[in-house]
Amino acid sequence: MRRNMWELPHWMHWLGGVLLAHGHTDLGVVDLYSEPGAVGELGTLNSETVRASLRARPADVYLFSPMTVNLPFAYQIAEEVKALTPDAVVVFGGVAATPLAAEVALHPAVDYVVVERGEIALPELLRTLTRRGDPRAVGNLVFQARDGALVRTGFRYPDVPAREIPFPAVDLFDASAGQDIRYLRQVYALGCPYKCTFCTIQTIGRKPDYFPIDRVLREIRSYRERYGTHHNIYWGDETFTLHPEYTLQLLAALESEGDIHYDCQTRLNCLTDERVLRALAASGCRWVEIGLETGVQGSHEQHKHHMKLSPVEDVLQRMRDAGLAACAFTVNGFPDQTLDDMRRSVEWVCDLIDRDLLQASYLFGLVPYPGSAMFDDPARFGMTLLHHDYGRYHEDLPPVFATEHATPDQVYEVFLDSVGMLAQAMSKRPYFGAPAAVPEHGYGAFWAGAHV
Repeated sequence: MRRNMWELPHWMHWLGGVLLAHGHTDLGVVDLYSEPGAVGELGTLNSETVRASLRARPADVYLFSPMTVNLPFAYQIAEEVKALTPDAVVVFGGVAATPLAAEVALHPAVDYVVVERGEIALPELLRTLTRRGDPRAVGNLVFQARDGALVRTGFRYPDVPAREIPFPAVDLFDASAGQDIRYLRQVYALGCPYKCTFCTIQTIGRKPDYFPIDRVLREIRSYRERYGTHHNIYWGDETFTLHPEYTLQLLAALESEGDIHYDCQTRLNCLTDERVLRALAASGCRWVEIGLETGVQGSHEQHKHHMKLSPVEDVLQRMRDAGLAACAFTVNGFPDQTLDDMRRSVEWVCDLIDRDLLQASYLFGLVPYPGSAMFDDPARFGMTLLHHDYGRYHEDLPPVFATEHATPDQVYEVFLDSVGMLAQAMSKRPYFGAPAAVPEHGYGAFWAGAHV
């Protein structure tokens, strides 16, 4: 790997395919993620680097879809766009811009915010602007009118069925980008029916909608052909094994392909079907990430849509027997928990690792992201949001909220202690495979560190 990047931004390929299908063929990417010197020592963007990248990619329209923590960066880039090209149109959308649409639309460098899904709204907006029409006629749109008033158009478009979404613009990035990334992201279904209080899944819907299997396989082949057949696939579906019958159909197709290895994420209660476990192992699954979050059952009742912890050991044992390595998502800082509850949760996860029921665990600090129930009504969960400095809404930073049980500093101290505890637990030989070694030339060094 030349650079340590997780993945290519899947939404760009996806939306690029939509725009190509509507006749917008002159597409480009402003790549600041891997640009040397783009981010300074204090975590701010280097304005000169940003300007140079924008000058190299002049455009009529710039599209932004930042995660919450990157919203300040996106604003800064948008300001540079307006400084260099005042007539360029700046459009925001995505998981952060949707719940914060009014706030984002009032930023002086933002022209329009497309809320929720954009497969219809964005092409309609571009068509309207080209014809100098009235953007009020476009659905899923929020913007500031010339008189300063905030306009939210009064209708939304129906979601485009997955089977009708155009094929992604796979070649949006240079093929050499395949040397920069850890895996290729793929999606089988859009949507998740569970209502976790810390989740922002509303931007793609509650009802899962599945892509045709032949389309999914064609995407995988196309991405691997361009960026490297050596790459694992990471399934971005929040609950990959939600419906056993759908899952089994896909796994049979993957097994037939014969050379695809992949990781996936799901819920504990979606791993109880022995057929699915066997098919996962036979079809190339090497790593299953499970949202265990916490060892406190009461927290699951309130925040995790009533997930039960009693089957944990049995499910993990059967996964291991099937040849599947299990990794947990562990979350620190639930507002109903004391500091001792938080510590016991991490100790519980470490014990599962010690007993070879888990191979590893990620660790995240709880973040009440915009769009989540926690952000919309923090008092309901015993939380007080301290600020809206979105650049600090990050799983590795001190919490942006306080509770009756703990201050942000106290919660963060438990988080830092937990990093050490998990690192120690994962330092032993894994029950599948061997510990990661760093070769002399440094290739693969990214994987050698603890995944916390």
